[in-house]
Amino acid sequence: MPFSPPSRAALGSTVANILRNAILDGSLKPGEPIYEKALSEQLSMSRSPVREALIMLEHEGLVVGRMNKAVTVRKPSADEIMQIYTIRAALEGIAARWAAEKSTPQIVAALLRNAEELNARSVAIEDGVNLDAATPGIAFHMAIADAAGSAELNVVLQNFCNKIQLVMQAGLASMSRRRADVIHSEHLAIITAISNRDADLAERLASAHVKGGLQRMVYPVDCTDG
Repeated sequence: MPFSPPSRAALGSTVANILRNAILDGSLKPGEPIYEKALSEQLSMSRSPVREALIMLEHEGLVVGRMNKAVTVRKPSADEIMQIYTIRAALEGIAARWAAEKSTPQIVAALLRNAEELNARSVAIEDGVNLDAATPGIAFHMAIADAAGSAELNVVLQNFCNKIQLVMQAGLASMSRRRADVIHSEHLAIITAISNRDADLAERLASAHVKGGLQRMVYPVDCTDG
């Protein structure tokens, strides 16, 4: 994808932000190479800040570097995906429970708006529009975490977001209309439980939704199977 030069003096952190955003919004795909020389020319800068940025992203687990070869966007392993989703299921179940306990009409209305916007984007992607679904997907679940009212939980999930988003981008290639419909219906069920202040059900549904996301990723729906 084309990159525009930063508007001010380029630093490693500036370049890292450009690349990080491209990886997390799916513009750079898992396994895609990043060539240091080509990127420095595209950004009109020396190779030093580009190299510094790639080292930063490698430490964050977003890229992998090999001696004398291009750096590539990292592909999460099956074991890593399993671990991330297991942890995420527990954390997001807790978030939904606490959101239900603190539920207000304003919280529910905001979650419904987020869910509808996410579903419209997911359907557009299935119809061939090139849009990022992982970022608004993360935003929907973080909205539930915000509604939970726990700064500690929010910090944990925020620190985990990049890994979750990297894994989600790896699985979004299998998006189908039926998958989008299932995800939307599950989101609405979670919101209904939160609206009803049913903390037990909200936690169960949120945890099951994340676990279902893992199954849809590892065993994606074949849209030709009826």
